[in-house]
Amino acid sequence: MTSGFKPFDQDGTYEFFSLARHEAPVFYNEETDYWVVTRRQDVLSVFKDPARFSAANVLDPLEAHPEELTRFLADNGFTVEPVQSNTDRPKHGRIRQCAGQFLNPKRYRDYEPRIRALVQEYVHGLRGKDEVDIVAELTHEMPARVVFMLLGVDDVDPLLIKRWALNRATMIWGKPTRQEMIDAGHELNDFFHFCKGIVEDRKRAPRDDYPSRLLELRGDDDSVLTENEIVCLVFALLLAGHEAVTNGLTISILTLLEHREAWEELVADPALIPRAVEEVLRHSTPVLTWRRKALEDVELSGVTIPAGSKVLLSLASANHDEDRYARPSDFDIHRVNARDHLSFGYGVHVCMGAPLARAEMRIVLEELVDAFPGMELVEGQQPEWTRTMAHRGPQSLKVRLGGSDHG
Repeated sequence: MTSGFKPFDQDGTYEFFSLARHEAPVFYNEETDYWVVTRRQDVLSVFKDPARFSAANVLDPLEAHPEELTRFLADNGFTVEPVQSNTDRPKHGRIRQCAGQFLNPKRYRDYEPRIRALVQEYVHGLRGKDEVDIVAELTHEMPARVVFMLLGVDDVDPLLIKRWALNRATMIWGKPTRQEMIDAGHELNDFFHFCKGIVEDRKRAPRDDYPSRLLELRGDDDSVLTENEIVCLVFALLLAGHEAVTNGLTISILTLLEHREAWEELVADPALIPRAVEEVLRHSTPVLTWRRKALEDVELSGVTIPAGSKVLLSLASANHDEDRYARPSDFDIHRVNARDHLSFGYGVHVCMGAPLARAEMRIVLEELVDAFPGMELVEGQQPEWTRTMAHRGPQSLKVRLGGSDHG
């Protein structure tokens, strides 16, 4: 049965895991060399147990860098180090405490008016059009510009940042060819030095932004934060702060338009949108998997995972676990326990950007249902999904806007 697991092919993902949770809730996948965990309670137990499950491998590439690329990066001062999602205690706690001085719900709320104005700018650009690719016109670029707000960056092409981030994600979670990995690695070096330049600029001229706050907290004290850690935190935010949001936004539009009655409910009552966002995150999980490494032999659902093994946590499967969710394959924006999904992880490493991602999804849906209540999917299209074992999102999504009742 487990031979049906296709980590890089997302068609049929949910159907496979509905069987796996019952027949093989924990199994070894030879293609990736990972033990796959499918049940919600088991995934939770791993997240809750950092003493036995290390996060150090979260951003490890599935295949080692070619020696040529390793030499190139070393020769060019590429000094990326683990700083957040792929660190363990005590380093993780020290860095997370510093990052949380800026990346927190209160700060995100302060940004909401600017985010809404940004979304309205994109929506205004859609007016008067009939059929559009909503990815190209809105969801691909906009989340990167939100990250720019946090970083105090306003003079960089967001499409360049998107390309850099996609290269990084493909190197970590995908299966690039040797030449693709080398090419992506060269751009990765440019990405890193771009981040280094931001930090150097803030040392000379501080602003009200994330890198400036980190430098203020550091105060030339390496025991608080090193300068390289600050550069790597900027690098990490530019990687993690928008790709998952792009996928979440696109999937939310796709899922709601596929379930037309839900879209119509939001048009009639936009106050339901926060609940719809949670159900999208549960039902159509934008980040399918996360990773850990077993530090000792651990038994889950009667299966012993040996010490040193790599563990793949299926967030998508956990979010469809029948033991927690009634009729999990149904999309129900009135589901009372949708918010307890695991799409942002759980425990000490829970995603710091979760409140911001929720806000972006909510604001985009609020503006779209107001401006284009008649929006509908273009018939006959087959979404092409991202080919990595973590990120899930359509590469394009064609919609008919259906005019505006308000413009």
